Parts: sequence; C-alpha cells; structure tokens
Amino acid sequence: MRDLYRHLGVRQSATTQDIRNAISACKNVRIRDDASEVLLVAERRRQYDQLHSVLSDIGALRAQLGLNHGDNWRSAGTDEFTSETARAQSIRDSLVTRIHQANKKARYRYRFKFGAIVAGFVVFIWLVVILSEQSDSPDNTRTAQPIFTEPEQMPLTSGTTYRYTQAAGVAPLKIHTSAGSNYFVKLENSESGQKILDVFIRGDSTVNINIPLGQYRLKYATGTTWYGYEHYFGPSTIYSKANSILHFYRDGYRVSGYTVTLYQVAGGNLSTSRIAPEQF
Repeated sequence: MRDLYRHLGVRQSATTQDIRNAISACKNVRIRDDASEVLLVAERRRQYDQLHSVLSDIGALRAQLGLNHGDNWRSAGTDEFTSETARAQSIRDSLVTRIHQANKKARYRYRFKFGAIVAGFVVFIWLVVILSEQSDSPDNTRTAQPIFTEPEQMPLTSGTTYRYTQAAGVAPLKIHTSAGSNYFVKLENSESGQKILDVFIRGDSTVNINIPLGQYRLKYATGTTWYGYEHYFGPSTIYSKANSILHFYRDGYRVSGYTVTLYQVAGGNLSTSRIAPEQF
C-alpha cells in the first residue's frame, strides 16, 4: 500500500483543496491517479486513513523494537510505513544489554531468577513479533462496512458533462440509455488512464457529445437514486465497462464516431462486463 500523503507532500489532516493542489503539482501519473481515486472520495479516504494510521503505528512500534529487518514486513508491501527510531539503541537491544549486565552481577546468587527474567523477555519479544506479523495479514485490515447515510440529491440534467482535457472535441459520440435507471458515464484514455470526460444521462434518453481524437475506455455506473459525484447511486450502484476500446480517428475528410446503446440490443456489437467500485 502506498503512503499517498507522503508522496504528495501533505499531512494526513490536509483539506480536500490542499490535496487537489498537491495532486495537480505531482509529476507521477500513477500517484496522481491513485490519490484522485482514493483521497478525493470521502468514504474511500476515511477507510484509507484508518488503514494508514494502523500501518503507521505498527511501523513505529517495529522501529522501537528493532524489527524493521523482518522479511515479512518488507514483502507485505508496507515498507513505506517503516519508521527509523530516534533512540540510540532499539528497545530490543537495550533489553539485551540489561540482561547481560544483570547476568554479570548475579551469575551465581540469582541464576534461577535471572533465567525467569530472560524467559519472560523472550516471551514478550516473541509475542510482539507474532502480533505484528498478524497485523500484516490482509484479514486484519478489514473494516466493518459503515451504514450509508448520505442524503439523496436531485439528479443532474441529462447530458451534464464534465471535461478534463483542453483538446478539441471533433468526433461524434451518441449514447442511448434504457428506462428505469440513470447512468454516469466515464471516458478514459486507454493507455494512460487519464480522464477525458464524465457525463450524466437519465434513463430512456440520448445524448450527443463531441470527443477529441484518440483511443478511449468507456465505463459507466448505473442506478436509480443519485447521491452526488462522490457516491454516485449509493451502495446499490452497478459498475460496468465496455470490453472494446473506442477508437476515434480522422480518415481524410471523414471523422469516425460511435453510437453506444447501454442496454441489450439485438445484433449489438459492444459487449460489457461488471467491474469493482475501485476500478471505476
């Protein structure tokens, strides 16, 4: 798991606007995309912050105990949360030093008591290691699903479009939807994943959009009740993507375009498949 706050150079308590500014200034495309998908969506950021705090605390504890060299910690993908202790010695090294000193002073009179102390420290360190490795397990990072309490919002006007590129739209894209559901459609660059545009389409309606030339992946969320840009249609949202890449190009004086129908059509040639919410 990436420490997105560290890569963006902001604190975990940063405001949404500060995060937007940091994303705009970030030169790493992958970090920008991950931060936009996670930190700019309220519910995803809340869940990420919970896991971020747990991993940060574990990293600090491991540093104090001198356990950062463990292979399991490195291979778990959490090395970005490894902390360096500010102590001259780790707690583990300090305990070992004290044990040796006590051994010299009481080698003969307190042999039995010394053995018990050593055993106690060994058991303590062993328990800390076991608990920290268990914390690394994906099963322990699960959080209870919160109750959805976001207020319902007025659906956008059909055809409301958000554009994320300055490129001129010259190729036609027509989208038909079926009755009974509303749709939120995304168009992304098929190679870089960069957002091109989003468009809200009400059920049983058609919109016409002009698209910049290029190759794009079409994804869409569908549902009935609109809860805003961050939550779409709430927990019942269905997420899908087109299995084919849409290629808009110019052939001489002719510009290619597409007509997409987001419901089953006899003889249709655009197949779709379900995707997870985090893939949307």
